Amino acid sequence: MHALQNIFPRSLALLLLVALVAATGCETIRENPKTSIGAGAGAAAGGLAGGMIGRNTTGVVVGGLIGSLAGGAIGYYLDRQDRTRAQAVSQTAYDPSQGTVVRVEQVQAQPNPVRLGETINILATYTLLTPHSEQATLVRETREIRHNGALVANPTTEFSRANGTFTSALPITIPSRAGRGAYEVTTTVAAGDRVSRDTTTFTVN
Repeated sequence: MHALQNIFPRSLALLLLVALVAATGCETIRENPKTSIGAGAGAAAGGLAGGMIGRNTTGVVVGGLIGSLAGGAIGYYLDRQDRTRAQAVSQTAYDPSQGTVVRVEQVQAQPNPVRLGETINILATYTLLTPHSEQATLVRETREIRHNGALVANPTTEFSRANGTFTSALPITIPSRAGRGAYEVTTTVAAGDRVSRDTTTFTVN
């Protein structure tokens, strides 16, 4: 596992752009202005996040923390490529006649359990393959978190991605007044009309 690369602070102009995109693009952000995105939210930590880097498209993170997670913070989006297109094709026996294929392989929340005030990393590993090896595809990742059945987070990222297998992480800092107990995470990855999802759980102590 490669060492986690440092995430350097973005420029003031980019931070202002992030705030503008978030404030105008999501009802939950407008209703909960204390939700933070990017700066001050902490970076992914631990072995599972090793080798990840921050994307220049961090400002595309849209969505908020509500309910028992209101007042928390969403960190910089991180990702890494685990397999090249050739490796992913071999792993999945992909054939171009299948068209675009999206397959979520694993969703994790680490560390688990997590304490109030700590940062948890919501990770997703998935494969994206298209008939054209050089084609970049618009991908949307949505992470929905529920506590006692109520939606408390729905951050979404959207960007163009090459073919291959990837692991992405979105760090979320749990507010000090968050509800304790079990949380359910559903991560959905969509490319055009192809959708794949998986779930996991974590506990706040």
